[in-house]
Amino acid sequence: MKDNKKPHFLNFSPLLAENYMITNGQKKFRTKQLLDWVYKKRINSFDDCSDLSAEFREKLKNDFTLYTFEIKDKKVSALDGSIRYYFSTAHGDEVITVFMPNPERNTICLSSQVGCPVKCTFCASGSVDFKRNLTRGEILEQLLQVERDTKLSTDSVLFMGMGEPLMNYENVVNAVHSLTSPEQFAYGRRKIVISTAGLVPQIEKLSQENISVKLALSLHGADDETRRKIVPSIIPYKVEDILQAGLNYGRQTKSSVTIEYVLIEGINDDLQQAEKLADLIQEYLYRTDRLKINIIPHNPTGVDRFKRPSDEKIQSFKDCFMRRDLTAIIRESKGTDIGAACGQLTI
Repeated sequence: MKDNKKPHFLNFSPLLAENYMITNGQKKFRTKQLLDWVYKKRINSFDDCSDLSAEFREKLKNDFTLYTFEIKDKKVSALDGSIRYYFSTAHGDEVITVFMPNPERNTICLSSQVGCPVKCTFCASGSVDFKRNLTRGEILEQLLQVERDTKLSTDSVLFMGMGEPLMNYENVVNAVHSLTSPEQFAYGRRKIVISTAGLVPQIEKLSQENISVKLALSLHGADDETRRKIVPSIIPYKVEDILQAGLNYGRQTKSSVTIEYVLIEGINDDLQQAEKLADLIQEYLYRTDRLKINIIPHNPTGVDRFKRPSDEKIQSFKDCFMRRDLTAIIRESKGTDIGAACGQLTI
């Protein structure tokens, strides 16, 4: 177990890091050197900061913990090479992160909470009692730990792991600022996706932040009655209001928006649902909006009674949108054999 008494360096913003450096007699430019070592060169220890004095490196080690996670377990998919990490935090909590390697683009799926308070009925994460929000540093450490372990760089970052990102609003937004900051991770804004079950006030607030990342709306139903069978009332907003908030976010930030729709046999796979959702989208869609529908066939979790629809039903559901000139994609799930796919994350 790592020392959890010392501050976690990854929780420090560049401004706080600069204040620390100046307070401790370091020149201002040393802050950039330190941040480069941590965020760009992905060091293992403050000892690796070779352009800082040995004395100051020792002080950094005494004052901060750089990494707080330990890899408790790791599973690699025999199907596609996806990796599911079980991290143990300094507090003894467990965090799940999924890495999806691909010759064209490596993607990481980050968790934002320990457990999930939403408890969507198809999702195994809901079987885990919600404990707490992850800190900004713990969110960022998932990426650094995975890259240190795989020796691979990450191209895209998805906030689609365990937890509802917008229920941990401040820490997630601060983590995104770090991910997009040229001084830190320097990701392009279009390389990051925040998924939400539909917290309308937070979506509206997010549109005012200077991040402009992509947004994914977990709708899972075309009407409130159907959606309520899947998404509990802790997310009380209407499908129509969630869709409007998402589209407005896309317009204000000039970002693309995705509708996520987990397709469950006998629950929300009726073709009338597809037609109804297409009607609703076209009622509010502007010609300049960038929107697509991700159809995600239900993945087995072992904790629910739901089933995946037939391939024919899935294709027919997609075709309903395509006939209406709406972009729809059947999303291929990764890591289904190791419990790393959509809806399967549990401790």
